[in-house]
Amino acid sequence: MSKSRTHPWRTSIAALCCVGWGLAGCGDDAGTDDEGPFRLVRTIEVGAAPHGIRFSAAGDSAYVALSGDGQIAVVDLGAGVVADRWDAGDTPLGLIQTSDGWLVSQFRDSVLIALDHAGQIVPDDTWGVGAGPSLFTPGSVRGEAWITAEFSDELWVVDVDAGAVTDAHPTGDRPYPADVMWDGSYAFVPNLDAGTVSVIDLLNGETDATVEVCPGPAGGALTHDHVSYMVACGGSNEVVFLNTASFRITDRIEDGLGERPFSITVTPDGDYALVNNAAGTTVSVIDLAARRVVQRIETGDGPIVVRTHPDGNRIFVANEFAGTLVELERVGGAPPPTGGAPGLTNEVVMLGVIHSGHETSESYGLDVVRDLVRAIDPDYWLTEIPPNRWERAWREFEENGAVEEPRVVRFPEYIEVLFPVSAELDYEVIPTAGWTEPMSDFRAAFFDAVSEDPASAEVWAEYTAAAEASAAALEARPGDDPRWIHTDEYDAAYDIRMAVYSRLFDDELGPGGWGPINASHWANIERALDDHSGEGARFLITYGAGHKGPFLRELRRRTDIELLDVGVFLDAIGRP
Repeated sequence: MSKSRTHPWRTSIAALCCVGWGLAGCGDDAGTDDEGPFRLVRTIEVGAAPHGIRFSAAGDSAYVALSGDGQIAVVDLGAGVVADRWDAGDTPLGLIQTSDGWLVSQFRDSVLIALDHAGQIVPDDTWGVGAGPSLFTPGSVRGEAWITAEFSDELWVVDVDAGAVTDAHPTGDRPYPADVMWDGSYAFVPNLDAGTVSVIDLLNGETDATVEVCPGPAGGALTHDHVSYMVACGGSNEVVFLNTASFRITDRIEDGLGERPFSITVTPDGDYALVNNAAGTTVSVIDLAARRVVQRIETGDGPIVVRTHPDGNRIFVANEFAGTLVELERVGGAPPPTGGAPGLTNEVVMLGVIHSGHETSESYGLDVVRDLVRAIDPDYWLTEIPPNRWERAWREFEENGAVEEPRVVRFPEYIEVLFPVSAELDYEVIPTAGWTEPMSDFRAAFFDAVSEDPASAEVWAEYTAAAEASAAALEARPGDDPRWIHTDEYDAAYDIRMAVYSRLFDDELGPGGWGPINASHWANIERALDDHSGEGARFLITYGAGHKGPFLRELRRRTDIELLDVGVFLDAIGRP
């Protein structure tokens, strides 16, 4: 493996890397470029065969697993030096912080070991996780993280609060480090020897898809919006994009990558992805909007793991064969938030819809929705469509004039209004729904079980009573009357049911609970409003009428918008 190797650990670790990590050899990369969005700030000597990287909560320290030394290097990022070294067992590759300290993977020993906060090994505190545990997922979701066992073909679930292993899911042949969607619904696992990505429904405990992607998929990451999963193809020197709803390949990048792309990280603003070329000496920078490599940066021999610092402005690269940690920095810092000139107020219309009810309603039919949209004449339309399902739906409409995307087709207000009216009005559609199919399936199964479980009879009776009380309050006026729907009294009546729903079920439903799903929707809505703040534009938000109350409470806290009354537009179209 190019360059002299004099360390006593080199033969065994190099063998593990060639056999266990798929690196056939090391070659010098060509065509590197110092001009681009990132620059190399410094190189820190850390020790033998660094792999996994974690950061302190304050961001002032990095913890680097040194698989060749059997240690964790604690790096003072202010001084740029190793401030401490912790013994960490045999071939530590990955690490993650828990409430009691740390869990560290032992690649040879097939276990996770525990360290306390001071970095001392906790005796007899180990968890068997199958042969060849490697790297943990970059982040955790609701107190859970995940780690692949390369030689036992499993993805293990780790409770990071308790510091315990709780479950395992089967994968394909030789799984490499995974990434998980924001709500914990799907894990995407590259399977090196199989040339596939396993898409695992974590909520329902099943594999939803096995996608053939490329030779030697070695690692990957979700894009910032979680619309795509990018997988680094170490056997074909490319990056492949999968849509996270359809699991179809949507794009490939072949030019500008070095030998054996391995690990990917994405900047928090979603502009760039950085890919380690593990059999060489460079990191490739991908412009995600342009879908092309715009820079190659020399970082050192054997870049193996790349991670984004919590400040979002710095990227750290572990160079396995050089024994270094390299710091990259965004040139000019992270870009400021987008938006228009200060002082311009955006207008927002929150339109509660009744989905299939529009098809039969005389007072709030699709003709009313269509006339309202024309009267509102929005610049931006924020929809109850998941971002990862929008591209397919729009492509189908443009190519065929008909939409078949299974989630979008459920909403007549989009099929019969949004798509056709786009030909006469000039609005940008921004999909904002936090819905995922595993979440929906899990919620349906949960309510089926609770409603039929004698042990839950008292809880179910309380919920049913709240639902009946809510229905009675909603019937104070016709339920499909658009003027009634757009009142605070309607929202209060709807909340009778949903407040009890949240209290009784949110903890067990996880991302499908009423509070969490509204938070997921709102996070996307808020991001869109922030991105276009100050433009003096008009926004239309359409969601099921029950979501309107929670969103209005959030909208009324904003000082950069003016909420417009739907009643004004009902008057404009002549509706009583």
